[in-house]
Amino acid sequence: MPDTLVSVTSQSAERSAQPDATRAAALRLGGYSFLILFLELALIRYVPGHVRVFGFFLNLVLMATFLGMGVGLLRSEQAPRLRWLAIPALLALFGAVKYFANVIVGGSSNPDEYLWGQFYTTSLTVQHIGIVPVATMLFGLCVLLFVPLGGLLGAEFRKFAPLHAYSIDVAGSLLGVLAFAGASALWTPPLVWFGVALAIWVLLSLNDRMFSAALGAAGIAALGLVQWSGGAQLQRRGHGKEYWSPYYRIDLFVEPHLYTVDVNGSLHQYMLDLSPDVAARSPQIAGQREAYLKPLTLVPRIDTVLVLGAGTGNDVTLLLQLGAAHIDAVEIDPTILTLGKALHFQAPYADRRVTAYVDDARAFLRRTRQHYDLIVLGTLDSQTLLSGMSSLRLDNYVYTVESFESARARLKPGGRLVTYHYSPFPYVAAKIHHVLTEAFGKEPVVLYQPESHLFNYSFIAGSDLAPALNAEIPAGAVGTVAVPRDDWPYLYLARRTIPAHYLKVLGIVLAIAAGLVGVAAGRNLRGGGGFDGAMFFMGAGFLLVETKSVTEMSLLFGSTWTVNLLVFSSILVTILIANVLVLRKTWPSLRAPFALLFTALGLAFLIPVRDVLWLGLAGQWLIGGLLVALPILFAATIFAMLFRTRANPTRALAYNLVGAIVGGVLEYSSMVTGVKALYLIAAAAYLGALWFTQRDGLNRPTS
Repeated sequence: MPDTLVSVTSQSAERSAQPDATRAAALRLGGYSFLILFLELALIRYVPGHVRVFGFFLNLVLMATFLGMGVGLLRSEQAPRLRWLAIPALLALFGAVKYFANVIVGGSSNPDEYLWGQFYTTSLTVQHIGIVPVATMLFGLCVLLFVPLGGLLGAEFRKFAPLHAYSIDVAGSLLGVLAFAGASALWTPPLVWFGVALAIWVLLSLNDRMFSAALGAAGIAALGLVQWSGGAQLQRRGHGKEYWSPYYRIDLFVEPHLYTVDVNGSLHQYMLDLSPDVAARSPQIAGQREAYLKPLTLVPRIDTVLVLGAGTGNDVTLLLQLGAAHIDAVEIDPTILTLGKALHFQAPYADRRVTAYVDDARAFLRRTRQHYDLIVLGTLDSQTLLSGMSSLRLDNYVYTVESFESARARLKPGGRLVTYHYSPFPYVAAKIHHVLTEAFGKEPVVLYQPESHLFNYSFIAGSDLAPALNAEIPAGAVGTVAVPRDDWPYLYLARRTIPAHYLKVLGIVLAIAAGLVGVAAGRNLRGGGGFDGAMFFMGAGFLLVETKSVTEMSLLFGSTWTVNLLVFSSILVTILIANVLVLRKTWPSLRAPFALLFTALGLAFLIPVRDVLWLGLAGQWLIGGLLVALPILFAATIFAMLFRTRANPTRALAYNLVGAIVGGVLEYSSMVTGVKALYLIAAAAYLGALWFTQRDGLNRPTS
């Protein structure tokens, strides 16, 4: 009797302990997923904030995350050993960022593309390093950081059925996106982001006191490097103030009669004291004031004005001095707008005649019902990419034929559009010239103003304006060029090509990926069931569809960080919905989901986003959202159906992530083919997935 009682009590204790263990494993799985997404987004912001040129390779962080996770998943049975890689990876990555923050990473000299970067230095000994070695080194170090996280994720993943584990994984990722969005909205600095991330990692590792202590010590050292980086510009140029907006690292410097505003270590704009008294004493202010005012002499009426890219308020200040009765000022970066409100010498945003909006220029043009005597495009220039998934720059969709057509539609009869722009190569000015010519039906007036520090060209367009060229305009500035349109919005590309610096970096990325996956997969890669082709091609196709979704929604609702947040969150929610559908419904075969996927891709390819712009806002969200969401839903459903059959889900997920890296590389082909062609490339990838599925059989588990 006592033995029986002991046995029953022991069994009862085991049963009660099992739910607790399951909950703990689910918490760790969700926690590692949260951590991976949060760290990925933090690095996308942090690295280019200090290593300027990396801002044009943001999707390298995305690809590094996928590769590191994939390698870790392939070796997840060795997670207790892999996790120790986190210690040197943390120190090496943040140490490298600190080092490269104090050198000049030279942009490419390739004439096919201009990479923004205007730097100040007070030392002749500051080192110059090429873009390719820096980009590939930072990519490799990011990969190393995510390998242990991928291994730890895989160790927890194995404890659940495939789709249940994947759903927990996606839910954790969604929370990571939302948490970083909150941090961005509060303008918190990197010290907070990485402090939170490292604290969570330590908490998840408390079951191993030695590792958690070592990780904590390495984390403190890494945070010291983050704080010490602090901006090479601040160290070299003296006292300044650092801010982190949802888009950039912003450095503000006080100088006589102006503030200098740098973003990611490069000059972005000056906040000028534009009073006539100061202009009379300062040749610099007088010259810049004259450059701003010269094109406005060709504007017959300045009553109602729209300023796109209003920045800290220089354009608004001068327009108020010219007697504008009402000004709508639109600026995409809330931090820059706040600095202008607080610090501009003439306080233009405090004037009752001014209404300020934090919005994307293209989106505001589409939503407003006002008509204006004058629309001014401030010195909009590309300082970062549209998102971490795309090679498009933040302002690419502003300088297209369709964009200027929408601006023309918002002008009153006899109205004018004035565009200030710093065009580093003549072909960039030529593109703006051609875009305005197509949009307005006649050539604009072009003023070449090399004496200006903020722009060197001014373009004045109007349907009743006689075209004219400044005699000093450089040869080639009105030549034949590839004209930017919504499907090919590359203002800073001279022609349809992938510049050499991208090809070199992407080639090295693929070589690193092939080597690491080959080592991680080992003999299984050469074995009969080692390579999971269906999951590989599903990953490549899905990354391309995700990227196209971001660009489509940017056209519909703007390129703001909040739109990107909404798109990423919606994609993750859609994946969760697909998982639930597959868990609750038995699908007889994959033929119907694949047919629906190819139909959705075909509709999205054939129906341009601009065809739904005539609908109201609700209609745009409904129809435009469906065109974007349906390919994602059907692709996620197919993935879930395949994934639930996998005998080794961590390996299947690893190959899916490796396929996403290839999709990230293929995204650069849009520089040649145009953005819409990404749907065709995605369809080809899904055809590859279909072929492997039919070859292997849906219900045949992989080992």
